[in-house]
Amino acid sequence: MDTTVEREPALQLWTLLRDRALASLKDDFSARVAGCGLSLPQGKLIRELARPESQRELARRLHYDPSNITSLADSLETRGLIERRADAADRRFRLLALTPAGEQLQASLEERLAQPPAFLQRLTQDEQKQLLLLLTKIFDTDPLRT
Repeated sequence: MDTTVEREPALQLWTLLRDRALASLKDDFSARVAGCGLSLPQGKLIRELARPESQRELARRLHYDPSNITSLADSLETRGLIERRADAADRRFRLLALTPAGEQLQASLEERLAQPPAFLQRLTQDEQKQLLLLLTKIFDTDPLRT
């Protein structure tokens, strides 16, 4: 891989992040989700269900069409991973909630996702720390909180 920095490092950096990093992260995430027997959209939905949520709210947060949430919910409900519950605030609406089996699967998925991807091992620990500080600066976060 050519690591020569040309005149516009921000452009090169953006291209690398947009094209390579995003694809690598998506591939890694997809493989870990598939290891739990889920599709990528199913994995995203399972991760979002920390508490019972309306399908409309899940669709908004995941940037999915509400009909896609219905289809995902149907497939996950069939597998016994989620259930539909009446909303106590408005009985006309249904909330999606994890079943005990869904909670176990969510915990397993989170455990898999907590492990750093193998490609980070290409960097030394000092380089990893440097990258962490730079990304923290870019995304304006506190590295001590993560």
